[in-house]
Amino acid sequence: MKNVIDYLGVFFRAVIVVLLFVLIQLTVAWGFIFAGVDTDIYHGLFSTVYGIITTAVFVVYHLVRSYKRDRLIKFTTPGTLNSLAAAVIGFGLLGLVTLYMVAAGLISQYFAPVADELTEYSEHINRYSDVEAATVPYWDSVLDFFAAFLLIPLVEELVFRGALFGEFKCKFNAVISSVMSALVFGLMHGVSVHIGYALMCGIVLALLYHYTGSIWTSVIVHSVFNLIGNAIFTLLKSGMFGDMSAAVDQASLHASVIEIICIVPAVAAFILVYRNYKDRKDDMAPDVDKIEAGVSI
Repeated sequence: MKNVIDYLGVFFRAVIVVLLFVLIQLTVAWGFIFAGVDTDIYHGLFSTVYGIITTAVFVVYHLVRSYKRDRLIKFTTPGTLNSLAAAVIGFGLLGLVTLYMVAAGLISQYFAPVADELTEYSEHINRYSDVEAATVPYWDSVLDFFAAFLLIPLVEELVFRGALFGEFKCKFNAVISSVMSALVFGLMHGVSVHIGYALMCGIVLALLYHYTGSIWTSVIVHSVFNLIGNAIFTLLKSGMFGDMSAAVDQASLHASVIEIICIVPAVAAFILVYRNYKDRKDDMAPDVDKIEAGVSI
Protein backbone atom coordinates (compact mmCIF):
# COMPACT_ATOMS: atom_id res chain seq x y z
CA MET A 1 0.00 0.00 0.00
CA LYS A 2 2.86 2.37 0.87
CA ASN A 3 4.42 1.81 -2.59
CA VAL A 4 1.13 2.68 -4.29
CA ILE A 5 0.87 5.89 -2.26
CA ASP A 6 4.49 6.75 -3.10
CA TYR A 7 3.88 6.28 -6.83
CA LEU A 8 0.68 8.33 -6.67
CA GLY A 9 2.62 11.03 -4.84
CA VAL A 10 5.23 11.16 -7.61
CA PHE A 11 2.61 11.51 -10.35
CA PHE A 12 0.69 14.08 -8.30
CA ARG A 13 3.82 16.24 -7.93
CA ALA A 14 4.58 15.79 -11.64
CA VAL A 15 1.10 17.09 -12.48
CA ILE A 16 1.70 20.05 -10.15
CA VAL A 17 4.93 20.86 -12.02
CA VAL A 18 3.18 20.84 -15.41
CA LEU A 19 0.18 22.81 -14.12
CA LEU A 20 2.49 25.45 -12.61
CA PHE A 21 4.32 25.79 -15.91
CA VAL A 22 1.09 26.13 -17.93
CA LEU A 23 -0.54 28.45 -15.39
CA ILE A 24 2.41 30.87 -15.50
CA GLN A 25 2.28 30.97 -19.31
CA LEU A 26 -1.47 31.62 -19.31
CA THR A 27 -1.26 34.24 -16.56
CA VAL A 28 1.44 36.21 -18.37
CA ALA A 29 -0.46 35.90 -21.68
CA TRP A 30 -3.69 37.12 -20.04
CA GLY A 31 -1.76 39.97 -18.42
CA PHE A 32 -0.46 41.10 -21.81
CA ILE A 33 -3.94 40.82 -23.36
CA PHE A 34 -5.45 42.81 -20.47
CA ALA A 35 -2.77 45.48 -20.91
CA GLY A 36 -3.46 45.61 -24.66
CA VAL A 37 0.07 44.53 -25.59
CA ASP A 38 0.37 42.57 -28.86
CA THR A 39 2.57 39.54 -28.13
CA ASP A 40 3.27 39.06 -31.85
CA ILE A 41 5.00 42.44 -31.93
CA TYR A 42 6.42 42.32 -28.40
CA HIS A 43 7.28 38.64 -28.33
CA GLY A 44 10.68 39.35 -26.82
CA LEU A 45 9.12 41.23 -23.91
CA PHE A 46 6.58 38.46 -23.38
CA SER A 47 9.30 35.76 -23.39
CA THR A 48 11.45 37.74 -20.97
CA VAL A 49 8.64 38.41 -18.47
CA TYR A 50 7.39 34.83 -18.68
CA GLY A 51 10.95 33.49 -18.36
CA ILE A 52 11.85 35.55 -15.30
CA ILE A 53 8.62 34.68 -13.48
CA THR A 54 8.88 30.96 -14.32
CA THR A 55 12.52 30.83 -13.20
CA ALA A 56 11.66 32.47 -9.87
CA VAL A 57 8.68 30.17 -9.26
CA PHE A 58 10.63 26.97 -9.96
CA VAL A 59 13.63 28.05 -7.88
CA VAL A 60 11.17 28.46 -5.00
CA TYR A 61 9.62 25.07 -5.87
CA HIS A 62 13.11 23.53 -5.74
CA LEU A 63 13.86 25.12 -2.35
CA VAL A 64 10.55 23.97 -0.85
CA ARG A 65 10.89 20.39 -2.21
CA SER A 66 14.53 20.19 -1.12
CA TYR A 67 13.92 21.33 2.45
CA LYS A 68 15.34 18.65 4.76
CA ARG A 69 15.52 16.30 1.72
CA ASP A 70 17.97 15.56 -1.07
CA ARG A 71 18.21 18.41 -3.56
CA LEU A 72 15.54 18.10 -6.25
CA ILE A 73 17.56 20.04 -8.85
CA LYS A 74 21.35 19.68 -9.04
CA PHE A 75 23.02 23.08 -9.54
CA THR A 76 26.60 21.82 -9.25
CA THR A 77 29.34 23.30 -11.44
CA PRO A 78 29.61 21.13 -14.59
CA GLY A 79 33.36 21.50 -15.13
CA THR A 80 35.22 22.35 -18.33
CA LEU A 81 35.08 18.88 -19.89
CA ASN A 82 31.33 18.46 -19.36
CA SER A 83 30.67 22.00 -20.61
CA LEU A 84 32.61 21.39 -23.83
CA ALA A 85 30.91 18.03 -24.29
CA ALA A 86 27.52 19.70 -23.81
CA ALA A 87 28.29 22.29 -26.51
CA VAL A 88 29.31 19.57 -28.96
CA ILE A 89 26.18 17.55 -28.12
CA GLY A 90 24.09 20.66 -28.80
CA PHE A 91 25.48 20.87 -32.34
CA GLY A 92 25.00 17.13 -32.83
CA LEU A 93 21.36 17.30 -31.72
CA LEU A 94 20.81 20.04 -34.29
CA GLY A 95 22.28 17.70 -36.90
CA LEU A 96 19.90 14.91 -35.92
CA VAL A 97 16.96 17.32 -36.04
CA THR A 98 18.08 18.50 -39.50
CA LEU A 99 18.03 14.89 -40.73
CA TYR A 100 14.66 14.39 -39.03
CA MET A 101 13.22 17.41 -40.85
CA VAL A 102 14.70 16.27 -44.17
CA ALA A 103 13.02 12.89 -43.68
CA ALA A 104 9.74 14.62 -42.78
CA GLY A 105 10.05 16.71 -45.96
CA LEU A 106 10.47 13.58 -48.09
CA ILE A 107 7.49 11.92 -46.42
CA SER A 108 5.40 15.07 -46.94
CA GLN A 109 5.65 14.58 -50.71
CA TYR A 110 3.46 11.50 -50.38
CA PHE A 111 1.29 12.38 -47.36
CA ALA A 112 -0.61 15.67 -47.42
CA PRO A 113 -1.18 15.77 -43.61
CA VAL A 114 2.58 15.74 -43.04
CA ALA A 115 3.00 18.56 -45.56
CA ASP A 116 0.36 20.58 -43.69
CA GLU A 117 2.14 19.96 -40.38
CA LEU A 118 5.47 21.10 -41.86
CA THR A 119 3.87 24.30 -43.13
CA GLU A 120 2.34 24.95 -39.72
CA TYR A 121 5.65 24.22 -38.01
CA SER A 122 7.52 26.58 -40.35
CA GLU A 123 5.09 29.37 -39.51
CA HIS A 124 5.34 28.58 -35.81
CA ILE A 125 9.13 28.96 -35.61
CA ASN A 126 9.18 32.01 -37.92
CA ARG A 127 8.55 35.06 -35.77
CA TYR A 128 7.71 37.14 -38.81
CA SER A 129 5.03 34.84 -40.25
CA ASP A 130 2.27 36.87 -38.52
CA VAL A 131 3.93 40.28 -38.22
CA GLU A 132 6.15 42.48 -40.38
CA ALA A 133 9.72 42.77 -39.13
CA ALA A 134 9.53 46.56 -39.55
CA THR A 135 6.77 46.79 -36.90
CA VAL A 136 8.92 45.09 -34.22
CA PRO A 137 11.09 47.51 -32.19
CA TYR A 138 14.80 46.67 -32.26
CA TRP A 139 14.93 46.50 -28.47
CA ASP A 140 12.29 43.76 -28.54
CA SER A 141 14.28 41.83 -31.17
CA VAL A 142 17.29 41.97 -28.84
CA LEU A 143 15.15 40.81 -25.90
CA ASP A 144 13.74 38.01 -28.05
CA PHE A 145 17.27 36.90 -28.99
CA PHE A 146 18.53 36.74 -25.41
CA ALA A 147 15.31 35.10 -24.19
CA ALA A 148 15.54 32.36 -26.85
CA PHE A 149 19.28 31.92 -26.34
CA LEU A 150 19.54 32.07 -22.53
CA LEU A 151 16.28 32.50 -20.64
CA ILE A 152 14.00 29.94 -22.29
CA PRO A 153 16.64 27.16 -22.16
CA LEU A 154 17.09 27.88 -18.43
CA VAL A 155 13.33 27.85 -17.84
CA GLU A 156 12.65 24.63 -19.75
CA GLU A 157 15.58 22.82 -18.15
CA LEU A 158 14.48 23.87 -14.66
CA VAL A 159 10.94 22.68 -15.38
CA PHE A 160 11.38 19.52 -17.45
CA ARG A 161 14.82 18.19 -16.48
CA GLY A 162 15.15 19.72 -13.02
CA ALA A 163 11.68 19.51 -11.49
CA LEU A 164 9.79 16.97 -13.65
CA PHE A 165 12.65 14.52 -14.24
CA GLY A 166 13.64 14.99 -10.59
CA GLU A 167 10.17 14.05 -9.39
CA PHE A 168 10.04 10.94 -11.58
CA LYS A 169 13.53 9.94 -10.35
CA CYS A 170 12.09 9.65 -6.83
CA LYS A 171 10.56 6.29 -7.83
CA PHE A 172 11.86 5.35 -11.30
CA ASN A 173 15.30 4.76 -12.77
CA ALA A 174 17.03 7.37 -14.95
CA VAL A 175 16.04 5.85 -18.31
CA ILE A 176 12.33 5.51 -17.50
CA SER A 177 12.31 8.96 -15.89
CA SER A 178 13.99 10.50 -18.95
CA VAL A 179 11.40 8.95 -21.30
CA MET A 180 8.44 10.08 -19.17
CA SER A 181 9.74 13.63 -18.77
CA ALA A 182 10.58 13.76 -22.50
CA LEU A 183 7.03 12.65 -23.39
CA VAL A 184 5.63 15.55 -21.42
CA PHE A 185 8.25 17.88 -22.94
CA GLY A 186 7.27 16.73 -26.43
CA LEU A 187 3.53 17.06 -25.80
CA MET A 188 4.01 20.58 -24.43
CA HIS A 189 5.48 21.53 -27.81
CA GLY A 190 2.25 20.49 -29.50
CA VAL A 191 1.10 17.33 -31.27
CA SER A 192 2.77 18.08 -34.60
CA VAL A 193 6.01 17.40 -36.45
CA HIS A 194 7.68 19.18 -33.53
CA ILE A 195 6.87 16.43 -31.04
CA GLY A 196 9.17 13.82 -32.60
CA TYR A 197 12.42 15.71 -32.23
CA ALA A 198 11.33 17.32 -28.93
CA LEU A 199 10.93 13.79 -27.54
CA MET A 200 14.36 12.76 -28.83
CA CYS A 201 16.04 15.90 -27.46
CA GLY A 202 14.21 15.55 -24.14
CA ILE A 203 15.62 12.05 -23.54
CA VAL A 204 19.18 13.14 -24.40
CA LEU A 205 18.96 16.24 -22.18
CA ALA A 206 17.59 14.29 -19.21
CA LEU A 207 20.25 11.57 -19.44
CA LEU A 208 23.02 14.14 -19.88
CA TYR A 209 21.77 15.95 -16.78
CA HIS A 210 21.70 12.69 -14.86
CA TYR A 211 25.19 11.60 -15.96
CA THR A 212 26.84 14.95 -15.21
CA GLY A 213 24.86 15.74 -12.06
CA SER A 214 24.51 19.37 -13.16
CA ILE A 215 21.49 21.14 -14.65
CA TRP A 216 23.92 23.56 -16.32
CA THR A 217 25.07 20.94 -18.82
CA SER A 218 21.54 20.49 -20.20
CA VAL A 219 21.13 24.30 -20.18
CA ILE A 220 24.29 24.61 -22.31
CA VAL A 221 23.00 22.03 -24.83
CA HIS A 222 19.62 23.76 -24.99
CA SER A 223 21.22 27.20 -25.38
CA VAL A 224 23.47 26.07 -28.23
CA PHE A 225 20.49 24.38 -29.88
CA ASN A 226 18.32 27.51 -29.68
CA LEU A 227 21.12 29.90 -30.62
CA ILE A 228 22.18 28.13 -33.83
CA GLY A 229 18.80 26.60 -34.56
CA ASN A 230 16.77 29.81 -34.63
CA ALA A 231 17.69 32.73 -32.34
CA ILE A 232 20.61 34.16 -34.29
CA PHE A 233 18.83 33.90 -37.65
CA THR A 234 15.68 35.54 -36.24
CA LEU A 235 17.81 38.44 -34.97
CA LEU A 236 19.46 38.84 -38.38
CA LYS A 237 16.04 38.90 -40.06
CA SER A 238 14.86 41.71 -37.79
CA GLY A 239 16.25 44.38 -40.11
CA MET A 240 18.53 45.75 -37.41
CA PHE A 241 21.56 45.05 -39.60
CA GLY A 242 19.89 45.84 -42.91
CA ASP A 243 18.60 43.32 -45.44
CA MET A 244 20.32 40.07 -44.45
CA SER A 245 17.93 37.65 -46.21
CA ALA A 246 20.46 36.23 -48.68
CA ALA A 247 23.20 36.00 -46.02
CA VAL A 248 20.82 34.29 -43.57
CA ASP A 249 19.80 31.66 -46.14
CA GLN A 250 23.45 30.98 -47.01
CA ALA A 251 24.53 30.85 -43.36
CA SER A 252 21.62 28.55 -42.52
CA LEU A 253 22.68 26.12 -45.24
CA HIS A 254 26.31 26.08 -44.05
CA ALA A 255 25.18 25.68 -40.43
CA SER A 256 23.07 22.64 -41.37
CA VAL A 257 26.08 20.95 -42.98
CA ILE A 258 28.24 21.62 -39.90
CA GLU A 259 25.50 20.34 -37.60
CA ILE A 260 25.22 17.05 -39.50
CA ILE A 261 29.02 16.64 -39.41
CA CYS A 262 28.88 17.18 -35.63
CA ILE A 263 26.63 14.15 -35.06
CA VAL A 264 29.60 11.77 -34.79
CA PRO A 265 31.63 13.91 -32.32
CA ALA A 266 28.40 14.52 -30.37
CA VAL A 267 27.89 10.77 -29.95
CA ALA A 268 31.53 10.46 -28.85
CA ALA A 269 31.04 13.31 -26.35
CA PHE A 270 27.93 11.66 -24.91
CA ILE A 271 29.79 8.35 -24.52
CA LEU A 272 32.65 10.20 -22.79
CA VAL A 273 30.22 11.79 -20.33
CA TYR A 274 28.65 8.39 -19.65
CA ARG A 275 32.07 6.77 -19.11
CA ASN A 276 33.01 9.48 -16.62
CA TYR A 277 29.71 8.91 -14.83
CA LYS A 278 30.39 5.15 -14.60
CA ASP A 279 33.92 5.78 -13.35
CA ARG A 280 32.60 8.08 -10.61
CA LYS A 281 30.07 5.44 -9.57
CA ASP A 282 32.76 2.75 -9.46
CA ASP A 283 35.04 5.01 -7.40
CA MET A 284 32.25 5.62 -4.89
CA ALA A 285 31.30 1.92 -4.54
CA PRO A 286 34.18 0.91 -2.19
CA ASP A 287 33.35 3.82 0.12
CA VAL A 288 29.72 2.74 0.25
CA ASP A 289 30.80 -0.83 1.04
CA LYS A 290 32.99 0.41 3.91
CA ILE A 291 30.20 2.52 5.37
CA GLU A 292 27.80 -0.42 5.23
CA ALA A 293 30.40 -2.60 6.93
CA GLY A 294 30.84 -0.07 9.73
CA VAL A 295 34.38 0.93 8.76
CA SER A 296 35.35 4.52 9.51
CA ILE A 297 36.71 6.45 6.49
